[in-house]
Amino acid sequence: MGNLRSGAIFTAIAIASLVVSAAVLFGYLSSAPSASTLRLGFLPNVTHAQALYGVSTGLYQRALQQALGAEFAIQPQVFNAGPAAIQALLSNHVDLIFVGPSPTLNGLSVAPGILRVIAGASSGGALFVAQPGLDLSTNDSYSGKKFATPQWGNTQDLALKHYLLNRTGHRTQDQGGDVDVINTANPQIFTLFKLGQIDGAWIPEPWATRLIREANAKVVLDERSLWPRGQFVTTQLVTTARYLNDHRDILTAFLRMYVNVTLQLQKATPSDLAIINDAIYNATNSRLDSGTISAAFLNFNVTYDPIAPSLATYLKWAQDLDFLPRDLRTDSLYDLSLLNGILDQLGLPRVSGL
Repeated sequence: MGNLRSGAIFTAIAIASLVVSAAVLFGYLSSAPSASTLRLGFLPNVTHAQALYGVSTGLYQRALQQALGAEFAIQPQVFNAGPAAIQALLSNHVDLIFVGPSPTLNGLSVAPGILRVIAGASSGGALFVAQPGLDLSTNDSYSGKKFATPQWGNTQDLALKHYLLNRTGHRTQDQGGDVDVINTANPQIFTLFKLGQIDGAWIPEPWATRLIREANAKVVLDERSLWPRGQFVTTQLVTTARYLNDHRDILTAFLRMYVNVTLQLQKATPSDLAIINDAIYNATNSRLDSGTISAAFLNFNVTYDPIAPSLATYLKWAQDLDFLPRDLRTDSLYDLSLLNGILDQLGLPRVSGL
């Protein structure tokens, strides 16, 4: 029982940061978004490539102006982490966000019925890497090791802890086990790894590729190997039920261009990657070298398919680890009607939710 209580305590701490969102839902319910502005949130990650590319090139702006009038504007907002983006969406500070599955599920747990996934964005792009001389060939070799993930309870944290428990038989120290998992921002993980202060990390792109190229990290596992056909949701497009109901014209115009951007980036050229790299630099003052961004793009897929079954798997992992309540339901989470209407017009296969 001690381990279960410990897990529940940590769950409460993780969800507490999102309870603030529930407290401001009155603002969500009482104030209306603008009909002439789309407030778009995303992270400066390569797995948010369609946001970076479409905003920086002005493609979304021009598409929305053509459909809705010259006065229409895209208002981009860059976030450092998915939970902050979910909080902003729930509190009506943004209208549409690129975000990962774990923040989406956390948001769903504190605001049932509010969120809607309207498209996918990326699949893959997470690797488990380790120090070059570390031997992790047996289950016993994980004992006493120290690994890192970007945030407690985030998508990579769930994946690592599930892998440790179900593939190696090890629990983390916070659940009475013998493996230490620390949570810190990706740049700090990079520094700690180079200093030899962690044994490895389950980390998203482009940081995994940076560790491989700049710190001689070895790949223990490409997360794609754990999933059917190597596909799992990394990033998806999420809005609110009210915004979807009230502004279907805005979202339709956005998604029409979004599908085109996605199709273009599925066969990205060096000039396309340079545009994305410039957008990352403008948001972070840090530029990837061309080899790193090219290699990172090989480790994930750009897609508009939300790969809904993988979200259900993430939910089960979170529940097995006592991160989320057992009764959490995703019945109303997906509304892919706008996206599928566009795909029908283009003669492309439909995508499905849960």
